[in-house]
Amino acid sequence: MLQVAGYSAYRRVQAETSSSGELVLLLYDGLLQRLQGAVEALEARDYAQANGLLVRSQEIVLELISSLDMDSGEIARQLAPLYEYHYQRLLTANLQKDAGAVREVIRLVTPVRDAWAHAVRSVAGSVAGGAAMGGGYSA
Repeated sequence: MLQVAGYSAYRRVQAETSSSGELVLLLYDGLLQRLQGAVEALEARDYAQANGLLVRSQEIVLELISSLDMDSGEIARQLAPLYEYHYQRLLTANLQKDAGAVREVIRLVTPVRDAWAHAVRSVAGSVAGGAAMGGGYSA
């Protein structure tokens, strides 16, 4: 139990000290972990476990939707329908106990997550480079 409490405290501190880009990356990572777990649970016919993982995955997708700033540009307007599709597929997966639908969402989320990770690393590198040169980073 102490190990779980330590991990929870670590995740809380990580979330409290992360940039908004890093927080979105944490959401993607958590989503992919839960989706993979849901596939495994569905294949094992552990529907209670799969349900919990899929419900949490749906909540993460809703959080991704709510984090979009529709005034920030075309990317947010393109991500919104993609996230909505993810949500619909996860609803279907949960209702129909369909591991294939979950795998589809994994295939769709993974490249977006990877692109987001690259962008976060690029921004972090720019900030570090700017700080090393005596300059700051401004968005």
